[in-house]
Amino acid sequence: MFDETIEPIDTCGCGDTGYLTTRTIPIDLNHGVGHIDKVPVYHCRSTDCQEFTLPPIVSRRLEAIAEQMEDSLAREAVYTWETHQKASSLDPFQPTNEHALLQSFTLQFANRKYADAHVVLIIPSQAIFLRSTIEDEEYYLLQYEPEAHTDGTWFSFLKFYYEESELTYEDFLEWSEDGHLKEIGRITLEEVEDALIDEFGDWT
Repeated sequence: MFDETIEPIDTCGCGDTGYLTTRTIPIDLNHGVGHIDKVPVYHCRSTDCQEFTLPPIVSRRLEAIAEQMEDSLAREAVYTWETHQKASSLDPFQPTNEHALLQSFTLQFANRKYADAHVVLIIPSQAIFLRSTIEDEEYYLLQYEPEAHTDGTWFSFLKFYYEESELTYEDFLEWSEDGHLKEIGRITLEEVEDALIDEFGDWT
């Protein structure tokens, strides 16, 4: 199930470019209409557009969540990557592999806003881009480091300045060939939340 990758950009339901974000969506259940929060979708970012597109892997996961809701007669749920496979005895909510863990972890930052920065782009299981609310051209990148050669899951925390009005992943890759990224430090997955709050203030 987790061999698939959710791309950061696809197509919105309206036909325009869709950017990965999360939203609450309604779902038909045998006992009525329910709602699932924090579902990954592609949306064009227009406040007037009510359309969106679901990544295929998300559609299949929604079916499993709907079955669980029907079994428990629940009307509300939060999207998770938890599977029907036997959970770890140490942590029943632990995803079944590192890719699943990273994908779930990065997607939870969709639309996240801190006092001094907000998330502008997520590359699932790979990177989180933040833009300063103090200086428009100041950006931050939290990037997974698969070759850390140490125990645990590590991220590099970088800072850069980008002059264009909107950052896309394709533009960043082209820019980064010559652009300068300053490494602020390296942090473990468990330290990410505290590190971002220390850097940017509390989030809502």
